[in-house]
Amino acid sequence: MISKKLKSKKAFTLIEVVLAVAILASLSITIASSISQALKAKKKIQAEVSDVSGLRDTMKVLRADIHQAYNHVDFEKEITDLVSKPNPQQNVAAGQNNGQQPPVKPRENKREDPRTDFWGTENKLNFVTMNNGRITASDLQADFVEVGYELKSCRNLSKPEQNSQCLYRRIQKILDKDIEKGGLETVILENVSEFSLRYLVEGKEDWVKEWKSSGGLTNAQSTSSGRSIFPDAVEVTLAIEREFDSGTGLKKKKYSLQYVVPLHFPNNLKPTNNSLPQNGINPTAPPPVGG
Repeated sequence: MISKKLKSKKAFTLIEVVLAVAILASLSITIASSISQALKAKKKIQAEVSDVSGLRDTMKVLRADIHQAYNHVDFEKEITDLVSKPNPQQNVAAGQNNGQQPPVKPRENKREDPRTDFWGTENKLNFVTMNNGRITASDLQADFVEVGYELKSCRNLSKPEQNSQCLYRRIQKILDKDIEKGGLETVILENVSEFSLRYLVEGKEDWVKEWKSSGGLTNAQSTSSGRSIFPDAVEVTLAIEREFDSGTGLKKKKYSLQYVVPLHFPNNLKPTNNSLPQNGINPTAPPPVGG
């Protein structure tokens, strides 16, 4: 009876076992390959999202700084100078100060106005902006600060063994006479392949590649008002480039943004056709400090 029962039971043959193992191995390889490709795709997408987000965030800061560029003008001094000027067309009676306006009483407290400038080249920018605020009322700073943007080589955070071009943002909370120095520099964007700037002022049709404000439109206006000339708009082009493994080798991918950023209130004197700065630089005004 026992031998009959053993003979009636069926078992897997060697061929069936080999086929089953082969099928399982094939499925395991396919699943592992799919998971590996999914992880690589996820890593690539995360890197792209990070790159694009960093590029957009940097451009937002740049646009906010430029849009709120601050050109200080002492209106009180302009009004005082205007009132103090003689009026030759006025019929002055005898004994009325020989045609001069009554003297203006000077201020009791002496005030030193801040120096605000706007200096820019094709890939460097320094100016004063209102895109800042005091955290506490006791901070020794105004609501406007010096900011600067410049490309420099730096250590890559994602690949510490490599260097890349990085965009630095410099901030100086207390204004001084040198718009290009001082303050604290911070890397705000890595792997920058392009950072280019152009400038436009009212009354000129062509963009210029260099801007250096100083004094005013003419010598006379410079000595009376001390106004600086700011551009009316700045064209900013910013691009990043990163290497990635495509599976067949290293490839490069580039992302770029370009904006024309208008200054909210450049606070310039109304220019005339013969008093516009050439190439963004005032030819008749005295040279700026540190220029």
